Amino acid sequence: MKKPLFIYGSGGLGKEVLSMMKVLEDWEPRGFFDDGKTRGSSVKNLPVMGGWREVANLSDDDFLILAIGNPQLKRELVEKISVSGKRFATVVHPAAILQEESTIALGEGTIVTAGVVLTCDIQIGQHVLLNLNATIGHDTTVGNFSSVMPGVNISGEVKIGEGVMIGSGASILNRVQVGNSSRVGMGSVVLWDVEAHTTVAGVPANKIK
Repeated sequence: MKKPLFIYGSGGLGKEVLSMMKVLEDWEPRGFFDDGKTRGSSVKNLPVMGGWREVANLSDDDFLILAIGNPQLKRELVEKISVSGKRFATVVHPAAILQEESTIALGEGTIVTAGVVLTCDIQIGQHVLLNLNATIGHDTTVGNFSSVMPGVNISGEVKIGEGVMIGSGASILNRVQVGNSSRVGMGSVVLWDVEAHTTVAGVPANKIK
């Protein structure tokens, strides 16, 4: 029996998550929540149920997933919504490769999209987005609320902190540590550690003042 799923965020990522549901057997999409849309309107033929306050109206059998790329916004929403005790879904596209699945941990609310490759001994936190064709090597950890955008390559033994945004096409070298709430620019090559709450960009990546 399919489990009812509601998607918070009806923008581009929300539509992509909905399209994932068409190739997954476990979930039945029922509607969207979005504070920027009018309650009662529709997106992709599904109703908009309201904003974050209306999430409390879901039943105990319903699941929610955050289709949000912004790490800080994800954190804030989870803090608001978790008070109501709602459950978050973890979804993995069948075209993703979890090479040694028994050694890979995925946190609640994480989204793994098509083309993602995870090798072995990997820890992915809660509400993490692994977007199209991202690759992650052995013994790597990715903290809660982080977003790894399309085409990112993360090598082995890397530590990504909480609330990190890694832009499309970026590469992160072996054993690098990326601090909490930091940002890595699109196409950057990260060769050394990134301090928390900083933005780096370039080839090689350097701190942006």
